[in-house]
Amino acid sequence: MRHARLRPDHRLVSGLMALAFVSAVPAAVAQDRRATLADFRYDSTIPTLKQVVGHDHGEEVTSPEEIAVYLRALAAAAPSRTRLIEYGRTYEGRPLLLLAIATPARIAALDTIKQDLRRLADPRLPGIDAEALIARTPVVVALLHSVHGNEISPAGAALLEAWHLLAAENDPRTTAILKDAIVLIDPLQNPDGRGRFVQSTRTGRASRPDAFALSAEHDEPWPGGRANHYLFDLNRDWFAQTQPESRGRVAALLEWMPHVVVDLHEMGGESTFYFPPSAEPGNRHTTPSQYAALEMFGRSLADAFDTRGFPYFTREVFDAFYPGYGVSWPIAQGAIGMTFEKSSARGLAYRRDDGTLLTYMDGIVEHFTAAMTTAHTAATHRERLLREFVAFRRSAIDEGQRSTVRQYVLLANGDPGRVRHLATLLHRNGIEVQQTTAAATLQGRTIPAGTLVVPHAQPSGRLVRNLLDERTEMPEDFVKAQAARRLRRLPDQIYDVTAWSLPLLYDIETLRLAQPIDVGTTPWTPTAPTPAPVPSARVAWLLPWSASTASTVAAALDQGVKVSVAGQPLTIGGRTWPVGTAVVRVAGNPADTAARLATIVSTTGAEIVGLDSGFTETGISLGSGQVRALKAPRVLLAWDAPTQSLSAGWARYVLERRFGIVPSAVRVGTLPRVDLTDVDVVVLPSGAYAGAIGGDTLRKLKDWISAGGTLVVIGEATRWALGDAVGLLGTSAEWKDGTPIKDGPPPAPARPAATTQPIDLARAIEPARELPTLVPGAIANTVVDTEHWLASGLDDSVPVSVQGQRVFSPITLDKGRNVLVFAPKDRLVASGIFWEESQRQLPGKPYLMHQPTGRGHVIAFADDPNNRAFAEATQLLFLNAVLLGPAM
Repeated sequence: MRHARLRPDHRLVSGLMALAFVSAVPAAVAQDRRATLADFRYDSTIPTLKQVVGHDHGEEVTSPEEIAVYLRALAAAAPSRTRLIEYGRTYEGRPLLLLAIATPARIAALDTIKQDLRRLADPRLPGIDAEALIARTPVVVALLHSVHGNEISPAGAALLEAWHLLAAENDPRTTAILKDAIVLIDPLQNPDGRGRFVQSTRTGRASRPDAFALSAEHDEPWPGGRANHYLFDLNRDWFAQTQPESRGRVAALLEWMPHVVVDLHEMGGESTFYFPPSAEPGNRHTTPSQYAALEMFGRSLADAFDTRGFPYFTREVFDAFYPGYGVSWPIAQGAIGMTFEKSSARGLAYRRDDGTLLTYMDGIVEHFTAAMTTAHTAATHRERLLREFVAFRRSAIDEGQRSTVRQYVLLANGDPGRVRHLATLLHRNGIEVQQTTAAATLQGRTIPAGTLVVPHAQPSGRLVRNLLDERTEMPEDFVKAQAARRLRRLPDQIYDVTAWSLPLLYDIETLRLAQPIDVGTTPWTPTAPTPAPVPSARVAWLLPWSASTASTVAAALDQGVKVSVAGQPLTIGGRTWPVGTAVVRVAGNPADTAARLATIVSTTGAEIVGLDSGFTETGISLGSGQVRALKAPRVLLAWDAPTQSLSAGWARYVLERRFGIVPSAVRVGTLPRVDLTDVDVVVLPSGAYAGAIGGDTLRKLKDWISAGGTLVVIGEATRWALGDAVGLLGTSAEWKDGTPIKDGPPPAPARPAATTQPIDLARAIEPARELPTLVPGAIANTVVDTEHWLASGLDDSVPVSVQGQRVFSPITLDKGRNVLVFAPKDRLVASGIFWEESQRQLPGKPYLMHQPTGRGHVIAFADDPNNRAFAEATQLLFLNAVLLGPAM
């Protein structure tokens, strides 16, 4: 069948069904679109979107279910030219699909080609003839769409890309692409978020599409469709892989090792289209050849967009510094990673401020243009891209062999579960991990056999550096430029966080060796922990507190095992057990408790020690009142507006999926109807609760705390809890100069007297009343009160993630305890950027406060301990608040 759509010069890819949206678009706009499209001939055996799901491209926002149905229909219609892969399922049970499109010969030989691709990715493999491999191997282009569920046009473009590649019979560009490339199309990286958006926009739909930006079909209710089921931003989850979407996608890409990876997004409706080169700063481990390739692709895209008349911009806003994006993680593995961003209609039509109309189909056509241009450019430069990919992977090995850091040694230091968790994550990222076969002496210390070691000299060595170095520096000139902008009160150009070091955020001591360890090593792969049999015990079992122990205790409580926790240290059997040690007494527990614990520990890997005597040498006794009984806590998690959706989702995920404690997510508007006597813990994620919790609800919350409830407040919820109006926390937030906010604005800075001498202009123009200097996503060191039960399982210094402008005065001793405070200035900065004002103001200020109230507790975090769910150390602090709080 034939469709009149494209210009004869074929510079633009197919705009099939570009006019299907005519009913919602002014006639003049539709006519203009028709005048610029030309004919292609299409294979009628390849079904169109309308034939399969009932609407054409751009006519309706295709649902996740319809996308899956259509991809399966395409694969069924062209089995010799496709391979449909389901690489995972979302938490809501939706499939995650990847469609490989290639010539019949390549699909038939796909297993062999994938072996060749893996050989290209690892130059160390024996018998590699790189030149022969390059000569015969296609370039692999991965087109990944709509990682944010409410960014709708990329997924629409994916369906058009797949149909056109399979159905177009006389498009020379499609022929060229398939001659030299395999195209991988992931049509929808976030099905759950898109499902939420489609439900929202269809529910709010008028009788015809309403282009007014604030109409119901555009105005998404909380939490919106951007995030996935647990409200994670999946474009920040590539290396953390907390979510099944990310784990499945990364595993699929590691199997294919694509050479070009494109992540297709949307942005605000008033913008145009963005493609690379990226904004500054780039990641320091990106190579010159990668930058040159990005320039090449950018020029090809510019030519296509100029020909079509599409406006665009480059080198602004979107950087590739943080290695957890869909653009930067592939770059760190040697691919050419790109982000595309198109202004979004957030529905079928959107009227811009200048009166022009932006449609869903506009986004489809422009993304389609960019994707197909990229695939054609990659095919045209196949040999160059493969050669440079091999050179990247080989040079990563060479760089590791010459580096001042040859190996990273991960030390367990009492919590092997945390080390195993990190090593498993590295393995999921395609990073090789080894374990020692014998004990070794390093820096005057004995390192036991089985210690985990990460070599720098490996094909993924640049990703190793990104994830395991304490700091990944931004270019000095970029940082200086941001400092100059700040002096003029201009917003900085830092797009996201400035630090993410995994050893810091896991609080794992890591030795960085200039020479390889002098004992043998063997490859390590993740397996279930190999537990020693649970030891016999006449009196009790003790478990030193850790994240593994917390998971063990939560599971044991859920199974009816009685567990207590030591509120003070004790020494028994010659070993000192710190605050937070879990105690499982034999008496009073089921006869099969040992078997139950064995099953649980086989999964968690927690250490467990049996006692035949309860007599302690020092400290408290096992029968002391300081050994408090735990219970499976009944947790209420505030949900819906005004909570910040990310904070709420992180908290829910950490409780449910990391530690096995399932909270009741209750909408804030429902709180007045909740009987709090049914609840042990209330968690208020970061959010603006003023006006949302007050009056009788606030009085009820205070009475509940006094009667023994535990309230956990995070970030902006901590700011809300302060002051006389709320009165839950007896301290205050600070202005930039350290003046308590509750005491009114700080005094104006002293003005210089009239003089002929030059003035300090920067000081003279400072506003009198400012919030503290914003910390752009960095990591700070803290000093920990290790005697406090909230710090159970942690040492005397814990790195914490900091992002925002919250600074609190320390709580006074008559009100409570400052459990974690920011370290002195000379060791405050662990990683990332802290401007000088922050380095002056933060030291000694609290990160975590505990205020006893009656028989209950208020536990307050200055920042989010669950940030992106890969800050393992502070997640344990949050879990301690929830699990231990009700017992203390």
